[in-house]
Amino acid sequence: MSKRLNYKNAFKRASRVLADRRLSNKLITEAKETLTSRAKASEKISQLKNKIFTLIRLVKAYTKGKYRDISLKSMLYTVGVLIYFITPTDIIPDFIPVSGYLDDASLILWLYNHLGQELQQFMAWESNQEEKQINDRNFD
Repeated sequence: MSKRLNYKNAFKRASRVLADRRLSNKLITEAKETLTSRAKASEKISQLKNKIFTLIRLVKAYTKGKYRDISLKSMLYTVGVLIYFITPTDIIPDFIPVSGYLDDASLILWLYNHLGQELQQFMAWESNQEEKQINDRNFD
C-alpha cells in the first residue's frame, strides 16, 4: 500500500480497500504499526494517538460488519485518511523533521472534526459493546 500518493489518490483507493477484507486488514495492521513508530518520532502524532486508534477501530468494526451506523462517504474519508497516514511519501515527506508529520496530523484532526456526531455514536456503541461483554462474563 505504501506507494507515493497524495490525498486524492488515497480517497480513490479507499473504496477498493473497504470492499476487500484482505486489503482492509492490511490497512489496519499497517496503520497500527505506523502509529506506533510515528508516535515515538513525533510529539504531534503522539498527541493524536487515541484519535487515530479510534479511527482504526472504526474501520475494523465496519469491515467486520459489526458496526454499520455510519455513512459510506464518512467511511471512505476515514479509510482514505488512514491510507494517507501510512504512506511515507505524501505531500510533505515524513522524513522531514517536524513538518513531515504535520500534514498527517492536520488531516487526522480534520477528519475527526468532520465525522463529529458519527464518531461520537461509534464510540458510544463501542462503549456499550464493552459493557455487554462485562455483563455477559458476570452471568457465566
